[in-house]
Amino acid sequence: MLSFNRETAPESYIKSLDPRHLYLGHTGTSIREYIEKARGYSELFSIPVEVEADHVSIMGSVERALKKIAGVPVEEPLSETDIQFSLNYIEEEFKEVAKVGGVDFITIDTCELIDYSIDKLDDNKVLALYESSVEQDVRRELERNYVDKTFSFLSTDRHITVRFKRVDVARVVLKYMRSLEYAVKVYELAKKYIRSPFGVEVAFDETPHKSGVKDVVFYVLELKRRGIDVDFLAPNIGYKKREDYDKDLRELYEDLRNFATVLGSLGVYISIHSGSGHNPYSDKGFGVWRTVGAATNGNVKYKMSGVLIQLLLEVMHRMPPGSKPRRLYEEIYQVVIDHLRKVVENKGTLYSRELETLLEKYEKQNQVYNPRADVFRHYFYIFQAIRDSQGNRTYRDALLQLYSEDQELRKTYEREVGELIERLAASLNYVGNLIRRKAIVIA
Repeated sequence: MLSFNRETAPESYIKSLDPRHLYLGHTGTSIREYIEKARGYSELFSIPVEVEADHVSIMGSVERALKKIAGVPVEEPLSETDIQFSLNYIEEEFKEVAKVGGVDFITIDTCELIDYSIDKLDDNKVLALYESSVEQDVRRELERNYVDKTFSFLSTDRHITVRFKRVDVARVVLKYMRSLEYAVKVYELAKKYIRSPFGVEVAFDETPHKSGVKDVVFYVLELKRRGIDVDFLAPNIGYKKREDYDKDLRELYEDLRNFATVLGSLGVYISIHSGSGHNPYSDKGFGVWRTVGAATNGNVKYKMSGVLIQLLLEVMHRMPPGSKPRRLYEEIYQVVIDHLRKVVENKGTLYSRELETLLEKYEKQNQVYNPRADVFRHYFYIFQAIRDSQGNRTYRDALLQLYSEDQELRKTYEREVGELIERLAASLNYVGNLIRRKAIVIA
């Protein structure tokens, strides 16, 4: 899986010299190349691969998305121009997907269109706004479906009952209706260009607060009512991007068991986003992965964007000073820091006060070449996007060449990748799934 705005992009954007497109598809791998190589290696090694269009998003700009990943609070609502840009861009993505035979899965993200201001209103204001802004026929149908209805969800260890009062319905309708409306539009765009059946995941985690069970129930039921058969949903469970989980593990377990019970009863699996921790060895914090595995019994999709390239940079950092891997690592590190300094100096599109603070902290603490310095671990991906005047991705290309030539680097890295995947698989209860579960299809 690759994010269809940050990590990959249509070929024309990958090749573009337009500075406005600098961060789009920062890996330098186009949608075409990503799909073709995934399919090619799947056939070469006879390993089944599910190719996913991850985070097909209504996002406004890639810089806005990247700021959120770095922990920068972004509260300005999207304009209609932003939304239309996103829809046009998504259509370009799917046109390229269609040319190379489609994908098996898409993740839809319309969290930017959730109206969080509704949370600040008291019940009376919510009801007044609901009655004045939602058509009577729509209100009548929603209230018939939800008000004073009992929704029951059962698993091996708990029975969860959810009931909606009229004000609850008013609140979730006002908060989520626009997000739901555009989730359908993204889904319809995907159906227009992907001719074969595909699975659907919904990102519900790009939010400032943890998800509520009642909110998840409403959102999934409304998606289903609109014809989207959801396979996975990613709630906000309190994870922060590229940070370890530092809250009570019992709280995490209870949240996950509740979501797994509710979603499982609705025929939906839980997905967990922002799975990368402070560094590739932290496993998101002591006991976190095992808690996830215990709470979900392995019925979980776990996403860790960027962790493998981060691990490669850590391995290169540990190589002897003066060695080729260490020298290239230091060049990559320096070009990232220099680029960020220019962003701050010129108040570039990636600028935020938070970034400026991270740079100031880096300078004061003299963290030169430390792969775990906050500013580097949040922005290391930039080296892949930097191009010369001819459009060559100098440092990305140099890294690929070094990796193909340096046997010691490759051997060390591949061993550590294996260890990382084995730790994850064991902790999340993936090991033995083929034996423990029968796959039965009744058509």
